[in-house]
Amino acid sequence: MSTRFFSARFFVVCITALGVAAPALARNYYPVQNTRTHKCYVLPKKPKSKSVVILNNSAAYKTRDDARTALATFAACKT
Repeated sequence: MSTRFFSARFFVVCITALGVAAPALARNYYPVQNTRTHKCYVLPKKPKSKSVVILNNSAAYKTRDDARTALATFAACKT
C-alpha cells in the first residue's frame, strides 16, 4: 500500500467525522415557557408553536447547561 492511499483515506475519514459532528456543534438551546401551563424548560430548537414563547428576547445559548442556568434567573420560572 502506498502512502498516498493512506493519506487519501485519512482525509476522507476526517471529512466524514467533521460532517457528523458539525450539526451538534452548531446547536442552540432556547429557554422557553408554555403559555398554557406556565412551565419553563429548555428546547434544542427554536419553537414554532404559539403556545410556547422564548424567554429573554430570543436569546440562544450554546449549551443546555447555560440555558438551564439562565432559566433559573427568570422571574416567571421561579414558581
